[in-house]
Amino acid sequence: SYKTIIQGLCVHGRLIKANEFLLCMLEKSMVPETIMWNLIIDGYGRHGDLNNAFSVRDWMSSFGVGPNVYTYNAFIFAQVKGGNIVDAYSTIKEMLLNGLSPDMITYNLLIGAACNMGHIRFAWQLFDEILRWGYEPDIITYTQLIKGYCMRGNMKAAVALLAKVQHSDLPMDHLPFQILIKKYCKMGEPDMALDLYEKWLTRQK
Repeated sequence: SYKTIIQGLCVHGRLIKANEFLLCMLEKSMVPETIMWNLIIDGYGRHGDLNNAFSVRDWMSSFGVGPNVYTYNAFIFAQVKGGNIVDAYSTIKEMLLNGLSPDMITYNLLIGAACNMGHIRFAWQLFDEILRWGYEPDIITYTQLIKGYCMRGNMKAAVALLAKVQHSDLPMDHLPFQILIKKYCKMGEPDMALDLYEKWLTRQK
């Protein structure tokens, strides 16, 4: 099917060819589904080509196909990847204007970017927005925040947040521990790293 072909082309970065398949469909009076446009938009976004991503979005809209949450998340992914968190956050406002609500993927992308850029306070503001939407922050959310604290050297806050997650009902994986252990090793505190490693092993029993 066209969708399978377009998906395969996008995965391999052959976006011009994927565009040609869209054009072929349109020439046959077949309007591609939103997911097909999204695949190409996401492909351009992952290659850092926002100009072409926006062009495809406009092209899509001209055929009466509106963007969905996945479309906007693809733009947000590209924007935060390029270090432009301001535009990424503005994309949420555009979503709302179009009657769409951001989801956990939206917020985890933004929180991850905020933490990587050292904006831990903004990351917590986004966390509060998650709660206002009625969503439950997941392990990805907390892992990003733990990483953010570690990047700032605030190990006390990072460990406290890890403890909060451990006492929650969230499914726990190795990443929060790995982030803390790696940071303690970089700080020249192998005893703290070993203590965390042993705690992780205990959880696996």
